[in-house]
Amino acid sequence: MNRFMSLISVALVAGVALGQGAASPAEVIKGRQQGLKSIGSAFKIIRDELKSGTPDAAKIKAAGARISEESSAIDGWFPAGTGPDSGVKTDAKAEIWSDPAAFNVAREAFVREAVKSAQVFTTDSDPSAWSAATASLGQTCRGCHDKFRVKRD
Repeated sequence: MNRFMSLISVALVAGVALGQGAASPAEVIKGRQQGLKSIGSAFKIIRDELKSGTPDAAKIKAAGARISEESSAIDGWFPAGTGPDSGVKTDAKAEIWSDPAAFNVAREAFVREAVKSAQVFTTDSDPSAWSAATASLGQTCRGCHDKFRVKRD
């Protein structure tokens, strides 16, 4: 997803959060899912490049920048009324809204790590540094997925 789509998703979520009814829960959830899929596909690019034996630094840098950019919007992706109780299919667990402090800690850890990793991908040319940054980023992904996302088979 490009920056334009991220901005649209954030604007839709903000409208709902402000009670302006700019987007239905289904639209917000769809935007959230698109953003999270974008992060996931960028993370896959990085992992695949690192497994290749000759990682393409430009691909890793671009994917890391995309993760960092998308992660900056996560704060607005989970407004009240867009969880499982909305009646819309979502893998987001109710704990996001029932334990917002814990969710915010996990979310903020991911956002910090996304920014930090993007810097490593940009400034370091050592694949072992890229691998370490990717592993650390993956840990913060699991920090949300383990507690706040429905497990898939």
